[in-house]
Amino acid sequence: MGLEGELRVGLRVSRGRIASVRITSTRPDVARSLLQGRTRAEVAAAVPLLFSICGRSQAAVSELACAAAAGEASRADALAHCRASVAAETVREIAWRTLLDWPKELGEQPTDQAIAAARGSLAIRVGAPAGQGGDAIAAAAFGVAAADWLAMRSLAELDHWLDAGQTAAARFIRKLRDDDSADVSARGRMATSAPLLASLDHAAWIAELSAACEADPGFSSHPTWRGEPAETGALARLQSDGLIVELVRRSASRVPARFVARLRELAWLLTGRATATVGAQDMPRGGAIAWVENARGLLIHQVRLDGNHIVDYRIVAPTEWNFHPRGALALALANTPVSDTEDARRRSLRLVHSLDPCVACRVEVDDA
Repeated sequence: MGLEGELRVGLRVSRGRIASVRITSTRPDVARSLLQGRTRAEVAAAVPLLFSICGRSQAAVSELACAAAAGEASRADALAHCRASVAAETVREIAWRTLLDWPKELGEQPTDQAIAAARGSLAIRVGAPAGQGGDAIAAAAFGVAAADWLAMRSLAELDHWLDAGQTAAARFIRKLRDDDSADVSARGRMATSAPLLASLDHAAWIAELSAACEADPGFSSHPTWRGEPAETGALARLQSDGLIVELVRRSASRVPARFVARLRELAWLLTGRATATVGAQDMPRGGAIAWVENARGLLIHQVRLDGNHIVDYRIVAPTEWNFHPRGALALALANTPVSDTEDARRRSLRLVHSLDPCVACRVEVDDA
């Protein structure tokens, strides 16, 4: 186990159901242990090195937070650079998962086309995700141009694409859809879900979140929105998208919708019709909060400066939202019917992958 730590999910199975769910994290608080007391320049140099996953997002939001805490207005060019950097990183993160990891979930090997497109995503130019590299990603993921895939607006159109199974992504989500449909028949009810975190007009409510973070030393590890855990990520950002709304309504769980939402965001970014959401606000007494919406969800850095030195630094990452002990994963697993411990493990891993943590996750099952 390295600096990133890991998530540990403990399940107790009793009488054919998951009777209890325990989620713990060994992620160290690098913000407090490694960033507090340092200068802005030292923080700017350290942050990209500390985070092997979503490092560009971490660097971008850190830069915005430190500048705001120093009383520097967010420059248009700085915001544009952060948006472009996070958008390009999001394309790479989703493409890598879609093209290389999803086929393996089906017992397939990624095609040469998919491998080449994934590699190409690593070189996507910041500020210009569309173009030849984007076309290759779309062809490997969708089988058609991104704009054509986005033209799907109904479940019937989505199902047609899934049933054709032209790409591994289509076959993977088709299996999730079919498994989910079987769960509806077996369970007879929808899984309990966490509220979706608001994804629009962050500036209107981010100060409230900042106050909650400042008041609670443990908030960074177990964040809540108005006292309750919430889900963040592509599904939360697209919660008003018509196709996603229909898909959630049909499903026993949010699993298929999470993966489809990720694909829709990929297509929006590849067509240049969307970009990343970023922002910053100064707070009283030399403080500031900054945010980005990255591949996994809402990432927040809250900073307080004394002169040029950091006196308080807090990071609230998407993984802490979605893997809160009472959050999206725990609610979806609680009281789930299972046939045996292996079935419990399989279902939990499917949910874990749909929420896409930024650290390794270990699942342990006890059969009572």
